[in-house]
Amino acid sequence: MSVNPPWLLAAMAAHLPVPPRLPVLLLFVFLAVHVHLPASHAVSPSLPTTYDGSICSKSSMCGGVNISYPFYLSDATREIADYGYNYSCGYTDLKISCQGEWPTETAVISLGGENYTVQHIFYDTRTIILADSDVLTGGSCPALRHNVSFDELWLYNSSTFHNLTFFFGCDTVPFGLEEYKIKCPGFKGPPDAGKGDSFVLVTDEHAMNLEQELARNCNMIVTVPARADVLIAASSQENFTSGGYGDVLKRGFELGWSPLTEDGCNQCEESNGQCSYGEYREFLGCLCNGGKVRKRDCEPAS
Repeated sequence: MSVNPPWLLAAMAAHLPVPPRLPVLLLFVFLAVHVHLPASHAVSPSLPTTYDGSICSKSSMCGGVNISYPFYLSDATREIADYGYNYSCGYTDLKISCQGEWPTETAVISLGGENYTVQHIFYDTRTIILADSDVLTGGSCPALRHNVSFDELWLYNSSTFHNLTFFFGCDTVPFGLEEYKIKCPGFKGPPDAGKGDSFVLVTDEHAMNLEQELARNCNMIVTVPARADVLIAASSQENFTSGGYGDVLKRGFELGWSPLTEDGCNQCEESNGQCSYGEYREFLGCLCNGGKVRKRDCEPAS
């Protein structure tokens, strides 16, 4: 999912080259293969009737973060014999890599092909706090390279965030927005942004026409979520454009997660089981106590 407002998407599209027109049939095929269909692959292999209970361990620690179901560590999957196909105890997209060595290891999750550091996981509210890994190593005035995007199969934006929009490589500044120029000494925008000034604005805090005008005169636009409480407190400070925004980004943003209902995972969890998924996000079965595998739930057979 992208957090860009519609007008901003249009402005960003104006900077992209126009692709050659595709034949209607080819365009249909292109769209079809990009629509998410969890069970669109060949028939998935069946799980064995028993499983190694260690993959559903109660919890693991990485970088001070408690990793528990439905999250799982990347090295905690198992292979289905004779298929060369891995299955997890947890939701496919919630795979976490524990990078580095103790005591400085870091929990990292991939969203849209980009790495994010897991700062906190709150299992009672089903929320996770993430920060762009590049931001955490980018000094006091980081320059973001990409929007935040992810598949909304399990994850979703919580209601406790606002957006920050960055405008890079700008050659003209609309009157009234000069104060939002990034003023960090030695600041450099992303390599693809070219030359020009950079700006950081809190989305929807200004007249839309001013932001649209600024967007038309900038080479690159990046929009990212930030925790609402942190951003509101920081955006009014005098140092916001000279490093304060970096502190906001390093505090991360919040996402929620929820189980799927249409594939039967919720039935499994309601019976105290844990859902097993394959590499292509398809529900494979319910992992029950005692190393037993059931198709849907862990209720005793009638």
